[in-house]
Amino acid sequence: MKVRMKDIAKMANVSEAAVSLVLNDKPSRISEKKKQEIKTIAKELNYVPNIAAQSLAKNASQTIGVVIPDIENPFFSKLCKQLEEHFRAMGYLTIIVNSNDDFAVEKNLIQMLLNRGVDGLIIALSNESFSSKEEQERFLKEIDAPFILVDRHVSFTGINQVYFDSHAGGKLATEYLLENGHQNIAFMTGDFKVPSTLDRIEGYREALQSYGLEVREEYIIETGYRFKYGMEKAKKLFSLLDVTAVLTANDMVAFGVLKQALVSGKAIPEDFSIIGYDRLEMADILGLSLATVEQNILVLAEQAVTLLKERLAKQKKRTETIILKPSLFKGESVKKIK
Repeated sequence: MKVRMKDIAKMANVSEAAVSLVLNDKPSRISEKKKQEIKTIAKELNYVPNIAAQSLAKNASQTIGVVIPDIENPFFSKLCKQLEEHFRAMGYLTIIVNSNDDFAVEKNLIQMLLNRGVDGLIIALSNESFSSKEEQERFLKEIDAPFILVDRHVSFTGINQVYFDSHAGGKLATEYLLENGHQNIAFMTGDFKVPSTLDRIEGYREALQSYGLEVREEYIIETGYRFKYGMEKAKKLFSLLDVTAVLTANDMVAFGVLKQALVSGKAIPEDFSIIGYDRLEMADILGLSLATVEQNILVLAEQAVTLLKERLAKQKKRTETIILKPSLFKGESVKKIK
């Protein structure tokens, strides 16, 4: 049976208003002894506050919406886990929704969350939202609640966002391959519409040019971010006979390449070198010491939560962009060839 505030009031021989003041730690003239008695009764009865009533009183739902593009991608799954733990510690319920990289679905989900009165949002944008930057900007600037963009960023102003430096990541991975003697390096990229993809390609180009090497456009293969795409596009990759190494859009694509290499009779790294992106724990579980660019999800989640917390508390009005630095995990999937 649900315990109500009036049940506690009856047992403590006080009014419901008195119980409300005590349990919400509001100032009152109630004695410390009576306060302790009320709290003890509430604890013994396993009293759970009526969140709906509290929300009406505070004009806040104590709920955060998290919108991600692909729940099957372990990077986003882990990000959701970290965000949920942070918000739960703050007393918030987290609602996680998946856009499946579809802008129309994404817009609908965000509107549904707003209609349900979420206090704020964490959004990892869909790839498709970048198809029309004007529509994307218009939609984001019409969101009537505090929100933070994570992972995938936008170039226009007035948006709070936290993401990793993709230019640095692309350059870091390519330089590591170059340092190990590779000159014919392919890049299986994400979606060409997405700024982070273009930033990584620019880092890749810059690294090659710093070594005096030509950038061969046929070596840049638009792939996407899923395992199956890695397998499919690896067939084209392996047809580029001069290529000795590849940088992939993420670890899931790298796993796809590894699978296709196995099918094609190629040994990694003896016959071919691979660098992934994201540093997923799955690589360790599978016994693969995959070289990869690491994006610390714990730091990403912490920074996003801190930014949103400040906006919810109205501590800061100006927008902020936080750019985090990736690092390189060298693993054992890159062969030194000189």
